[in-house]
Amino acid sequence: MAEQRGAQVAEARPKRKKMNKNKKKNWVKCSDVTDVEEFLEDVRLQERTTGGLVKDQPDASIFFFDTKNKSKDRNSNKSRRDRPLKIDLILQPSSGVDTPLNLSVQQVPGARRARRRVARCERYGPNSGADARAERLLLARARAARKRASAPPEPGKAERPFYDLWDSNGPLGKELQGQDDWFLEQTKRKRVKPHILMLEKPSRVPAVEAPLPGLSYNPAYEDHQMLLLDAHAVEVKKLREQKKLERRLRFPAGQERPTQASLFKEICEGLFEESEGEEEAEKADVEEGGAKKVSVRAVSRLDKKTPQQRRREKAAKDQERRRKAEKVARVRGLEAQQLRRVRKEVHARQAELARRKLHRQEKRLRNINKPKRLGRLKYAEPDVDLKLSDELVGTLRELKPEGSLLMDRFKSLHKRNMLEPRERAKFKRKHKVKYQEKRAFREITL
Repeated sequence: MAEQRGAQVAEARPKRKKMNKNKKKNWVKCSDVTDVEEFLEDVRLQERTTGGLVKDQPDASIFFFDTKNKSKDRNSNKSRRDRPLKIDLILQPSSGVDTPLNLSVQQVPGARRARRRVARCERYGPNSGADARAERLLLARARAARKRASAPPEPGKAERPFYDLWDSNGPLGKELQGQDDWFLEQTKRKRVKPHILMLEKPSRVPAVEAPLPGLSYNPAYEDHQMLLLDAHAVEVKKLREQKKLERRLRFPAGQERPTQASLFKEICEGLFEESEGEEEAEKADVEEGGAKKVSVRAVSRLDKKTPQQRRREKAAKDQERRRKAEKVARVRGLEAQQLRRVRKEVHARQAELARRKLHRQEKRLRNINKPKRLGRLKYAEPDVDLKLSDELVGTLRELKPEGSLLMDRFKSLHKRNMLEPRERAKFKRKHKVKYQEKRAFREITL
């Protein structure tokens, strides 16, 4: 009896889980749809391979009679030559389902309107459609204008026609025509003429420059080595400038470094000696002032010039004046005779000016893509955001970002002469910091 009961338990199937089918979300869980899915997959396979269900296909499309001679076909070169290539067979569609139509490609915008236009031209003439449409538009505009003129004005809306605000022939410009310039400057606001440089770009440097080939996440070996070489040259230049500055600021060898006492002594040097010398000089001035007396020398008659001396001086002055005038006339005559030399000098001067002008133009063209100095600071090239050889990765997923996009755009504005180079303002304390010790938190000193 026990053995029969054990066999019954072993043969018994597992209990089916009870679930409510009154809700739609439990339909798929409780229903076994495997046979339905297999049937639908078989139908789709038949549609792809045969273009429909096999049971609906005629026998001629499924079966055929093989009446060819296999040995003859095997030895025929023509059949082998006409046989399609394997790659062509792979590229041919294997599905028997028709390709769905792409309506966006087949539909032409405005095709219906174009067909109507052609039909109208064939019926009424070549220009009837365009003329009729233009005439209808003119009539509609005239009716709208009459309607606007007869309609009462809307509250809060200005009654004035449309005009171009910047047109010189508009209603605003007619009031100022023929007026005095001084009157316009004192009473009206004239339009400011923009400078010609406002219409030109400050620099020909593109807003977004293409990065160097070595900056790629997977660059070529030569490009990456060239980028590392350029970065190395920049760092060597910075190090050389830093060493030069340290060498200039280094204290001279063989001399003692000044101390606070020596500096104070140097500042006070000579103060006491000058004070003693000034006191002695004041005493000497006082003593000499008491001994000196003011004396007025009378004019001697021997110092007075005689008439003969005055005539001689006048004759000498006249002779000197005539000599200078003759020299000026002689020089002018020589210059008139030396026109050939003067012409040569003028040509040489003009050639020199032309050469300088050409040199300035060439220099301007060479520096046209270089940033200009707009402020106190010069433009400094930013550091190149590069990856070392051991930091290169093969995928974008493992790539770590370098640099800042905001700083790159900020430097681009500097390079394109749209913003002057700046540095952060340094904080400078005006007054000395005072420390006050509170009574509750006083430091204990023993």
